[in-house]
Amino acid sequence: MIFIKIFQKLSQFSGKVPLEHWVSRIAVNTCLNQIESEKVRPELRQADLSEEEQAVVENLEVSSEELAPDRQLASRQLVEHLLQMLKPVERVVIDLLYLQGRSVEEIHKITGMSVAAIKVRAFRARQRMKAQLEKIGAQTTS
Repeated sequence: MIFIKIFQKLSQFSGKVPLEHWVSRIAVNTCLNQIESEKVRPELRQADLSEEEQAVVENLEVSSEELAPDRQLASRQLVEHLLQMLKPVERVVIDLLYLQGRSVEEIHKITGMSVAAIKVRAFRARQRMKAQLEKIGAQTTS
């Protein structure tokens, strides 16, 4: 990737600094940009999770049909509680996108919202739901 960037920017090399310095700057900047992008969307590995977090992930992998009836009810109540914390527009987007399994294009046709607005509202709603879930988790562990 670094070599590609060097060749792409070769026309920008002025010769005022040694070629080695110019190439090293491109390499350093490319690496810094990669690190910054990983902060925005970090990669999580199963091995990095605690045993408790691994159990939660394994429970999420199980389909709702495989859950015990009491756990199905508890899961449904938790989702409903989290949905109630959202703004009505966000609730509609989450319901259509995840609970009804509609595509973004279908939601656009149903609601008249732009595709970008749907994606932004879904992202913000997920962030709010995640924050609420973390709050609930913190309260239950206290």
